[in-house]
Amino acid sequence: MQWTSAQVAQLLKLAESGLLDAHQLKAAADIAPLLPARRDWVGTLDRILGFGGVLLIGAAVIFFFAYNWDELHRFTKIGLAVAALAATAGTAMVVTPFGLAYRAALFGACVTTGALLALIGQTYQTGADMWALFAGWAALMTPFAALSRSSASWALWLIVLNAALLRALSQSLWFPLFGLLSHASSLFAIAGLNLAVLILLEYGLARMLITPTRHLQRLAAIGVFAPLVSGAIIGWWDDRLADLAWAFYCAAAGAIVVYYRLRRDLPILALALYGAIAVTTAAFVVKVQVESFIALNLVGLLVIAASGGAGMWLTRLYRESRSQ
Repeated sequence: MQWTSAQVAQLLKLAESGLLDAHQLKAAADIAPLLPARRDWVGTLDRILGFGGVLLIGAAVIFFFAYNWDELHRFTKIGLAVAALAATAGTAMVVTPFGLAYRAALFGACVTTGALLALIGQTYQTGADMWALFAGWAALMTPFAALSRSSASWALWLIVLNAALLRALSQSLWFPLFGLLSHASSLFAIAGLNLAVLILLEYGLARMLITPTRHLQRLAAIGVFAPLVSGAIIGWWDDRLADLAWAFYCAAAGAIVVYYRLRRDLPILALALYGAIAVTTAAFVVKVQVESFIALNLVGLLVIAASGGAGMWLTRLYRESRSQ
């Protein structure tokens, strides 16, 4: 038998509160160790070193091309990049499926796919826009991410997809003059993309594509709230973004209902709560036009009280989830 991390935390909590005495805690330790075993440390280090090694190898390939760009023939450059892609994909074919080496190799294939596309574009000066490079990268890495069933590969896919949309919006004829943050529709588009991904993940897609963790859902939630919060705060000063404040409050209310009532997820709840505190504080400062020293201190006390209350509530929910 092996205690899970949640069970160990619960046992230690009971011991700290006096509900378990030293003899009972020792009896629990006799059943299974309460401290992380050697295999736990080895497994964690394997994941860190495996994926970290892949990232360092990818960085080494990029810096190698950058340093030796003028000396290398274009066919040599492409050949080396294709060889790196073939090496990572080939490694995944010969190792144990869905093991650490398998997932790390396919993550490396996702990274080298983007490097190969950038190399081809730079070598032959295709003239493609940057958003097209990111979109093509996201499309071509999709099979590798799907085969890996790895949160890391899908997280890279989502980041690249967002980068493609950001570049497309910044280069669009609709937004050439004022920048991305000057247009509510662009921020709505970014939030909408991540919201669509989040909904698909929550309603079954995650079980088909990745291991049963919630890292990707939380990353998508950040993609939803980051543009809405930033736009809502700026919207109190700029009327062109005023609609984002109400959109944020609707999104935050929906997130609180869904991730408190239906599917408990404390990190996403924290995003909604602290985002609401930030947006409301900005609204109070702008609309009330706080200028005096006393008023500014009252605003600070309000932020402290709201943040402390949110933290206490989240801590209580965390303890309740651990005790179940």
